[in-house]
Amino acid sequence: MTKAKNELYQMDALLSALQKAGSILLFSHISPDGDTLGSALALKLRLERLEKRVCLVLDGDVPTNLRFLPGVESILCPDAEVSPEGFSLSVAVDVSCEERLGAGAERFKSAGTTALIDHHATNDGFAAINVIDGDAPATAVLIHRLFEALGGPASRDEAICLYTALSTDTGNFVYESTNAECFRMMGSLMEAGLPLSQYSRMLFRQKERAFVELLGKTLPSLRLSCGGAVAGLTLSLLQMKEAQATAGNTDGVVDYAIDIEGVKLAYFARETAEGRVKVSLRALEPYRVDEAAECFGGGGHRLAAGCTLDLPLEDAARAVEAALHTAAGSVCAL
Repeated sequence: MTKAKNELYQMDALLSALQKAGSILLFSHISPDGDTLGSALALKLRLERLEKRVCLVLDGDVPTNLRFLPGVESILCPDAEVSPEGFSLSVAVDVSCEERLGAGAERFKSAGTTALIDHHATNDGFAAINVIDGDAPATAVLIHRLFEALGGPASRDEAICLYTALSTDTGNFVYESTNAECFRMMGSLMEAGLPLSQYSRMLFRQKERAFVELLGKTLPSLRLSCGGAVAGLTLSLLQMKEAQATAGNTDGVVDYAIDIEGVKLAYFARETAEGRVKVSLRALEPYRVDEAAECFGGGGHRLAAGCTLDLPLEDAARAVEAALHTAAGSVCAL
């Protein structure tokens, strides 16, 4: 049964649950990005300042470009042994559906109460307490609202985590979702001591050699269709190995397709070690890619989404390309 909008934004209930809980489990989503990790780590740091016992659980590895985040070394895998004392509250951070918890789903449900903080409009609220705002540009914005409700300024480390979450999910403040609240939030993070130039360079300018090698193997695969309105890039597992790259090094590759002049919709498809194909999708207004992703069991936002296909790389690329042709509508008919 679909929940009413007021049942999906229960900030007061979340505040009460956090204040009452002595021990709290936090969860990030599989294939983690800057928003899920930065938001969850910021929340962990704040709750620890409130003398709560807090653990952050992640099914998967932290991308290499995010390993600078304060507190990242404390992240646990789903089957990690923790204190035998039970946790009274589980909070999923930036998790759009229960499946995105991966192997952490059972542990999430094991706590006395479950809660969720997320900005995906497709989230139907799988926790007992839900704080969902599909209009928020990042889950970091919701965490910042929570901090304001809790009172007191953010610490420097919390500011670094929240900046990472906000900036990465807004494309360094260039995505259409970027709004005035983002910049009000940035003002408070700067006041908290955020070293902006240092972390902006780390996130958006500094590149690992493996990323550059990988990009060199990916760009020759570029194909344009729909009169140049749709762009695609592909990367085989062999090419990844040749570049000595990891999955974390592929973040941002799709931007090289969507940033081409005249392109309205773009995809980046890469083979995984499991023999599947992971696809990142991007669009410019007024087009959208979330519906195309949903056709393949994925999801996301209007302008940024993703999915995974059980097909050979070339077949997957053609299937996704066809879906983007449909999304392009009349542009492909010109």
